[in-house]
This record gives sequence, structure tokens and C-alpha cells, in this order.
Amino acid sequence: MLAFVLALVVIGAVAFSLGRGRMGGRLGGVGKKPAKRACNWSETGNSNGRFVEYRCASCGVAAYSATGDAPVICKSNLKGSA
Repeated sequence: MLAFVLALVVIGAVAFSLGRGRMGGRLGGVGKKPAKRACNWSETGNSNGRFVEYRCASCGVAAYSATGDAPVICKSNLKGSA
């Protein structure tokens, strides 16, 4: 009986840990989700192969897209951004 309860506690702890580690997971803490700003993306005309460059008029960050659509999520919180 004690082993069964201990196994349930361990399984619960592992599930909780995995849920907290996922970006945007239900159990994720504050600040884990990417920033969604009202970015005003405009195509710069620069391309690198199949990637098209877009620049945000609000925060000035450049982003690239291979789909031909402007990015949805603000990229200003990514490491190495302007």
C-alpha cells in the first residue's frame, strides 16, 4: 500500500515538472509565454534565399518568414534581438 501511494506521488511530481517546463503549458509560470505585442510588420524587400525579412515599426526588431506571411509573435524578447 505504501509503495502504491509513493508511486502515485512520484508520477504526480514528474507530470507537474514536465508541465512547468513546457513553454505555454497549462502549468507554466508567469513570463513563460512569448510576448504578443501589437507589432506592425512591414516587408523590407530583403530576402535570403526563400526567407523574407520583415521589420516591426513599433519595436524595430527584424524577423524572417519562409511562408510569405508576417510573423505573429513579437521577436523583441529573443536573445540577440535589437
